[in-house]
Formats: sequence, structure tokens, C-alpha cells
Amino acid sequence: MSLPSACVGVDFGTSNSAVALLDPGGEVRFAEFSLFGASTVSYRSLLFFDPEVQHVGAPIDYAAGTQGIEAYLDAMGEGRLIQSFKSHLTGTATGRTQIGPHNPDLDDLLVLFLRRLREQAKQSLRVEPHFALLGRPVHFVDARGDADDARAVERLQRAALRSGFREVRFALEPLGAAYHYERTLARPELVLVADFGGGTTDFCLMRLGPQRRNQASREDDVVVTGGVGVAGDDLDASIIEHVVAPALGKGSTYTNMGNEYTVPNSYYHKLSHWHLLSFLRGEKTRSELQRLQRLAQDPEPLQRLLFVIEANQGFHLHKAVEQLKVALSSRREAEFVYCDGPVDLRVSVTRDAFEAWIEPHVNAIERCLDETLASANIVPEQVDRVFMTGGTALVPAVRARFEARFGAAKLRGGDELVSIASGLALHAGQLWGRT
Repeated sequence: MSLPSACVGVDFGTSNSAVALLDPGGEVRFAEFSLFGASTVSYRSLLFFDPEVQHVGAPIDYAAGTQGIEAYLDAMGEGRLIQSFKSHLTGTATGRTQIGPHNPDLDDLLVLFLRRLREQAKQSLRVEPHFALLGRPVHFVDARGDADDARAVERLQRAALRSGFREVRFALEPLGAAYHYERTLARPELVLVADFGGGTTDFCLMRLGPQRRNQASREDDVVVTGGVGVAGDDLDASIIEHVVAPALGKGSTYTNMGNEYTVPNSYYHKLSHWHLLSFLRGEKTRSELQRLQRLAQDPEPLQRLLFVIEANQGFHLHKAVEQLKVALSSRREAEFVYCDGPVDLRVSVTRDAFEAWIEPHVNAIERCLDETLASANIVPEQVDRVFMTGGTALVPAVRARFEARFGAAKLRGGDELVSIASGLALHAGQLWGRT
């Protein structure tokens, strides 16, 4: 039996993705995915490949999202795990990666991920997702102008169409969150939406209210938008830089031809950022690190770094970082724990130290906020409400800046993982009809 054609909202995030549908009764339903036997609406934005099962002349074999996590853990770190590919969308060079006999480029990886996300959403929602309203940041990571953002949108659209969607439109991610929040309103409000993603932080100042929510076009309701390529991944990188990297050789020295040098920081910069981790797994990088280890004054830290890279432990390392960040949102001090093979890291971290490390990133977010409001000649007193969404909204140092600007009474939050997909589904229903 064929499934009914439907329009869906798709939040394709740097770290996590979600798909939602507006049903005929006006309720939003979320695609649910299985992870270790439990149900989740969050679909990790990753791909896993086992090079040993690839064959010439056969389609590439892979797992994505929650199934990708399970496959990676079952493989005990063997194979290729690729994450945060959304952060590369503005690049002009597509680049290719070798997976057995296959060498997909970035566009191919996007298609593989979106195809599997669409298939899984189809099974869960019991509809044929032909029409998709895709969220996009105000400015993509590393975008230096409108041309870079346009290139990223065009690349996403091509990939979505190749993955099986018949028609694809785009809406700014903070607008999706705004539409989600608007359903709670009984009167008009001027609302600032602050969307904290993995790769970008986006702002949208918008007029919302019950009389406006059924309009197909909402362009006139948007007062101003703004965004910056600083977000949750940068906060994670700060933890790796200050807690993990020193134990893996950052700042250590080696001797070559009678001269003393410092191990290049570029290895630790890549280790700190999900979308750069795969660049550490090349043969050239491995050979160079092995050479540095032989020349090092203290070879053990570089041995630990090589283990993390060769054992493909980036996923576990970044999960430990995420757990520390979450713990420090509710406690003044927490322990960072990452133990595997020769690596045994147990470090007590205070919130004060963490806030000192991330201060440049929080300052960049605050600057973007001020510039966004100033460009519309709006002062914080004129804003009725601030809706904060995304995991970084829970970081006390970030929240404190917004409380200082607007007052704690104006701040609202919640539904951090699904608010964008929910709002996109609501607007998709207005654009194409509910189902």
C-alpha cells in the first residue's frame, strides 16, 4: 500500500538532526529513531563506513544517524566515522575521501546522510516525505559573504533532491524556533529568538502572535536577523584545548638536528573540532606524528595522541567533553573522565575555569547580538521576550549575558532538540498544505 505524500520540516544540524510533520489535526509529530532499543527524536548527523565490507561495482555500504552510532560502537573503533560535514558547506573544494574502492566527495556524503534520514523518517511517520522545508543558519560556518551562504544553500538543495525529496525550500533556523514558540502565545509579542547550534549561533527578531501564525508569508514580520559562526562546538573545543590536549603532547618539544621545536598546534586544533577530526587519520599525518614521537623529549604524550587517532576514539572523547559541559551547567565543579588504552584522564574542572576558557566565544556571541539589535535600531527594553533554544542556551555564562541585557523575566526556553523541526513543520504545512 502506498503511503500518503507529505511535507515535513527538516532540521539538519551540525551535531543532530530532526524531522517533524504537521498532521491533519494540527498536531506536530516527530520522526522517532531507535538507539540501543530506546526511542529518540534526535538523529545524530554522522555517517559510519566499514571499509572491509565495500566492494567494487556495488553501492557504498554505510550506516547513518543512530544506526551509525551503533555500528561504530559494535566495530570497536574500526572503520570511518564522519561528523559535522555541515561545517564544510561553504568550501569551494569538495575534496574526496577514500572508503574501500569508493571515493565520495562532500556532496555525496550529504546525499547519503539525507537519504537515510528521509528513509528513517518515512518509516516512522508512515508518510512519503516528498516536500521538505529545510532549516539553514543565517550564516553558515566560515561564510565570508552572501556568495558563500548561497553556495552552501545550493549544495544542500542539490543533495536533498538527490536523496529523494521532490521539492525543497529553505527557512532560517531561528524562524523555525520562532514558529514553534508562537504557538504558546495568546497576544502579540516582539520576540528575539536565539538559536544556539553546534556550528553557528543565530538571531531573529520577529513580530509573533496568534493573529499572524496562519499566514503563509511571514517576511514582513521579521525585523532583523543575524548570526555568527561560533557555537557549541567551540565551547567543546575549549575543553579539549585546556584539559585534553596538554595530556596528549600539546606544548611538548622535540629535538631535530640539534635544535629544539614545539610540536605543531595544528594537530590539537583538528582534534578539538569534529569536522576536522578525519584529517588526522591520513597516512601522512600518522607518519609525521610517529617521527615526532621518536624525536620527542617525552614520547608518552604523543603515544597517547596516536592511540586516540589510530583507535578512532574521537567519538568517545567528544562524548566525555559533552558530559563535562552538561555537568558544569548545574554544578560549580565536575570531573572530566576519559580512560581508554594508554590514556587515563581524570581532571577536576571548575565552572570558573571553564568560563574563562570560553569567554572569547561568549564575547563573540554577545557582539553579534548587539550588532543585530543595533542594525534595526532596537534596544533590549523594546523586546518583549527572548526565546533561547539549543544546548548552549543552558550554559550559565551564556545565559548570564542575556539576563544582563534583557532581565531574567523575559527569558524563555525549552524543547532544545526539537523546536526548530517543530516550527519548520508548522510552516511547511502552511506552504504546501498539511499532508
